[in-house]
Amino acid sequence: MRLGGLVLSCVFMCLAGLAADAARGGTEPSAAEIAALVAGLGDDDYGRREAAAARLGAIGAPAVDPLLAAAELSGDLEISLRARWLVDAIPLENAGDAPEVAKLLRNHKSRGLPDRVQTMHRLLRLDGDGGIEPLARLVRLERSPAGSRVAAALLAREWHQDDPSWPGMRDRLVAGLGGSTRPAAAFLRAVCGFSVATTPEARGRELEAAATALGQLERTAKDSTAGGDPPTVPQVGRETGYADGIGDTTLRIFVRCRVEMLLAAGRRDEALAAAKPLLLGEVTPQKSTDTVGEETAAALVWLVERGLPEAVEIVATERATLLADDALVGYAAAVAENARGAGARAGRLADAAFAKPAGTNAEFIDRLQTAVMLAKWGAVDWATREYAALVDDAKVPPAQFALAAIMYSEFLHDQGLENAAADVLARLVDGRRGDGKPRPEAGEAILQQIGRDPAAMRSRMHYFRSCAAALEGDAAARRERIEESLKAYGKDVDSLIALYGLPDNSPQQKAQARDRVKKALVQIDNEIQALPDESNGYNEYAWLVANTEGDIQKATRYSKHSLVVSFDSSSYLDTLAHCQAAAGDVAAAVRTQSLAMRHEPHNRTIRKNLERFRSLAH
Repeated sequence: MRLGGLVLSCVFMCLAGLAADAARGGTEPSAAEIAALVAGLGDDDYGRREAAAARLGAIGAPAVDPLLAAAELSGDLEISLRARWLVDAIPLENAGDAPEVAKLLRNHKSRGLPDRVQTMHRLLRLDGDGGIEPLARLVRLERSPAGSRVAAALLAREWHQDDPSWPGMRDRLVAGLGGSTRPAAAFLRAVCGFSVATTPEARGRELEAAATALGQLERTAKDSTAGGDPPTVPQVGRETGYADGIGDTTLRIFVRCRVEMLLAAGRRDEALAAAKPLLLGEVTPQKSTDTVGEETAAALVWLVERGLPEAVEIVATERATLLADDALVGYAAAVAENARGAGARAGRLADAAFAKPAGTNAEFIDRLQTAVMLAKWGAVDWATREYAALVDDAKVPPAQFALAAIMYSEFLHDQGLENAAADVLARLVDGRRGDGKPRPEAGEAILQQIGRDPAAMRSRMHYFRSCAAALEGDAAARRERIEESLKAYGKDVDSLIALYGLPDNSPQQKAQARDRVKKALVQIDNEIQALPDESNGYNEYAWLVANTEGDIQKATRYSKHSLVVSFDSSSYLDTLAHCQAAAGDVAAAVRTQSLAMRHEPHNRTIRKNLERFRSLAH
């Protein structure tokens, strides 16, 4: 068997060769010679295969990119595996890496793909873009094509026309890519080139390069062996189907990035044509039919937000059955028609989507998910109708009713409809189901069923009442409602923040509020130590400190940790931005809040906070 007993010998030869190369200081071989040696890894003669591997190991750094290309793209299994083994001896760290970067990259290659992806998330969000060059380095040196694509997709997702943060990122990114010929690196290099191109011709060349690289990425993603780690590498923490899901997600990101490039170049018709596979599910044809509607709807709304509402015609023509049968797709089409100024047609589509039957648990869950997505899309009236239908329908099972009530109340709170938000929660915590008869024990049972603390929900209800009193200018009622909230649940962070910031606090009341904040922080910190894998505690601690007082460095660490667990959560990013602002780094706060806004462009609270941070920056 050609492959037997080669792993250790190749690695040892590589290391020994690198040392020999450094010692003799020989001239660098030509690209043609390196290509011939890579081809020699698949020679029929064992001795020549071994000699080629030894020589490539001796060449060292100049052979890195050809070896990586062979590992990923070669159709010869012998060449592919030998190239992988040689590449695995290449260190990821650079001598100039910051300690945090070196710590993240240490033992990176020995981890499973999910853990490696989490490292990439952390590199992307290191302060001062300190992880951008190392993340781009992973595009070049990651041991698997899937890992390389994830790193590239994370970086490609950061590019947006006129983003003030991009130029600084771009220079670091280019440095990390080096001369890599991997498809993911080629795509990123085209994005970087496009972002600085000043003529239509130059932009056209980069668009063509991006299209070529995307074609290669599509081919490797559809290869079942290319999607994951090489079979000879231990699958530490490997999740079933994880690599396949990564392939689907990264391809959608690359396609979307190219669409945005085409739009930036003024090639509207080409952008619409390039987006068509997103709408028709052709980017990831192996996907489950259960997700087709959701992905089609998401793609259509994404295109609407980028000025291409006419994409609805593609769905109407080529996915007419899906449009008729799937409520979420129907609503997405309604959003598109609204953007085109066809309000009457949009209304008819939305009415037809709302009329879809809901009588089973799965259908009620679908309706709740639809309401959530409509809120995210900024379709406020339609979201309100869907939420109200759930909380008003006596047939909705208790768990679904409770979830709908909680999410509906937060939606109404974001709209500034504070009494309405409190009314919805009152129906839940008091056990009301439309008959006007309070049944508190029923409300508690429902909340316990879904893992929610009844006291915390009652506290939230009173907090919404306090917000309503604040809007009405009733200072006494506001204070009274805050006290009711904290009496129900002493750790309600928003009520503590409100109490701390009351403008009519006497010195004694301010001191009492400060003491209550300190006590709550100790309680939250104790809960964090008891349940260190739960992200919400870290976020609550950080949010409370950022909006009152305390150890802001610790709060910032906690906020960043919550984002490790829940990567790019918009609410957690909002918290981090507040920590950064409280620490005096307003520029960082603006950037972090802008990221939160990118994920939830129609969230009024996030938008208001971004406007405040921007005003502080001027």
